[in-house]
Amino acid sequence: MKLRLICILLALFCVSGCVASKARKAKVPAEMVSLPEVRERVIAYHESGKYDKDVVRKIAQVKDAVIKSLQDRVKYPAVVVVVEDVLLSTYKARKKQGFSDNSAARGDLESHVILSALPPVVPSHALFNFFHERNVPVFFVSYRPEGFRVPVMENLSKSGFFGWQKIFMMPPNYPEGSNYCEEVRKGLQISGYNIVVTIGVLPEDVSGKFSGTAVLFPNYIYSER
Repeated sequence: MKLRLICILLALFCVSGCVASKARKAKVPAEMVSLPEVRERVIAYHESGKYDKDVVRKIAQVKDAVIKSLQDRVKYPAVVVVVEDVLLSTYKARKKQGFSDNSAARGDLESHVILSALPPVVPSHALFNFFHERNVPVFFVSYRPEGFRVPVMENLSKSGFFGWQKIFMMPPNYPEGSNYCEEVRKGLQISGYNIVVTIGVLPEDVSGKFSGTAVLFPNYIYSER
């Protein structure tokens, strides 16, 4: 799973130019943000409590969509949820790695997954209880390969997420550029479920057909898999 840090995208540069006037003057370059400073901003965002508050706001959107679907008497409603950074947080592991994207950093993150050591996204516990109380089936999508199924399932259970219907893992040799989460939703739709909400952290998680209400959790760690 290759990840490109979003902090790289945040390190914006402005090319200086000219403005028309009697005397041509160069524009003042925009603020240049160093990568260490961006990392500090990511840490401050997560550890100030703002991240949790933003997650709670997203959870409210999910609840509103589910309640509306139940009020509209949607038959066989279901929810699709991406595992990492919606239920299990990779933040601490990535912080330890300095939010790097080299092979050592990826290997270290995988070791956290293998050891079932990712902590929960705490506000998501309340959301999961909300689904259970309303008997709404929940399906998980993990972009980890099939060989990670057991540790991911153990990590979910250890983190307090119980009673979900099924977890879909990334198949071997899956075509690059294909939308796996959309494929999962299509399969569920064929099985008779109506997906009322899809929750992810990247646009690809919620794009495509049968997503219902698309909700993206806040994510300032990476921008693509």
